[in-house]
Amino acid sequence: MEAQLVAKMQTTTLRNNDKHQTDFAKDAPRISRYSLADKASSRGGMDYHFRIITAEDKENVLKFLRRFFFRDEPLNHSIQLIPDGENSTCVELEDYSMSSIDDNLSMMAVSSSGEIIGVLLNGVMEPPKEGEPEYVTNCANPKFKKILKLLSHVDTKAGLAKKFPDQRVLELRIVSVDGTWRGRGVAKALVERTENLAKDLGFDVLRCDCSSFYSGKLCQRLGFETTYALPYAEYVDEDGKPVFTPSDPHAAIVTYIKKI
Repeated sequence: MEAQLVAKMQTTTLRNNDKHQTDFAKDAPRISRYSLADKASSRGGMDYHFRIITAEDKENVLKFLRRFFFRDEPLNHSIQLIPDGENSTCVELEDYSMSSIDDNLSMMAVSSSGEIIGVLLNGVMEPPKEGEPEYVTNCANPKFKKILKLLSHVDTKAGLAKKFPDQRVLELRIVSVDGTWRGRGVAKALVERTENLAKDLGFDVLRCDCSSFYSGKLCQRLGFETTYALPYAEYVDEDGKPVFTPSDPHAAIVTYIKKI
């Protein structure tokens, strides 16, 4: 993102604080990968610093993702995963996003005033299991299950475990930047810092599954190569209709790699 989702997923509609949500698998184990979805950025000076995201940062990172990532990520937006309402969220998506924080491989950019302005959530690639993963089979949320199925399909087709059987692969899973900071090099710098961290820790390959056109362009600029691409128009349901129809320019989910 694989660790398996084995807990039975449950649904509710409200938290105790009356925040509207879709609530699935509160106790879900870790799931691995989600796609990059941030605009490429390259201009301006740097008025921020970087540090590793820790367990203590989880709630602040979640608040950031609720504001800048969850609703507008192309797959989420295409199927309207997040219910209408200012405080709406999807708990299962949040659990999914936080699943690799404890690996101490994720990074955040923090402004001089102490605010989070960008995050890049990373984790170790693990070999896929045969057949449909349990976390897909057991997912009770039909919308989120569509996303999990797609990611599992891409993982199988990309076949990176077979291409790099004896190498350590670090996955860049979610990248997001504060809207007021886009275009100032934050996303680019987060990826570069992650690459340096990966080298220091003995990783051999970086992997990014990009659901967003903009993230794909960023990867290309940073020397990543395409190893698998699936146009959304070709990923169809039993009736031959595309499962996802993101707005332009998001036309495909693409797996990029970079040997380091």
